[in-house]
Amino acid sequence: MAGLWCKTIIFITVFSSCNPFGGPREIDWKKEWKEHANDLRNLTREIKENRQGKYQIGNNDFPSSFSYPFDEGFYIGYGSRDSLIDSNNISIRYYVDRGLLDHFSAFIYTKDSTEINELERKVQEGANDFKIEDNWYMIND
Repeated sequence: MAGLWCKTIIFITVFSSCNPFGGPREIDWKKEWKEHANDLRNLTREIKENRQGKYQIGNNDFPSSFSYPFDEGFYIGYGSRDSLIDSNNISIRYYVDRGLLDHFSAFIYTKDSTEINELERKVQEGANDFKIEDNWYMIND
């Protein structure tokens, strides 16, 4: 009986996008952007400068003093994919919802021209992807 119960819980969790409390979160991204835009811009500036070397390519946790309501962390990528910050090719995803596998929602800041072209194409296609301002996008991928 316990085995069947465990299998049922696993099935429901996987089926509901790995969120044991139901489906995806409903988020008013315009409200969240308005409320957190300055903090995200300041953190982006700090990441680009990376004076203390505390940010790395790949997944990062938010600083403990950062008041972003989505504790999903953020991802830093660079056009050259090396370990040095290239602020001309930087790309940062501030996750709102990590989702399942390659699906996510995030505020994206990018200076990478290839990624900008891809994001602009997504925005033109409509759906749930938006350009907020130069170099800033809301992507629901």
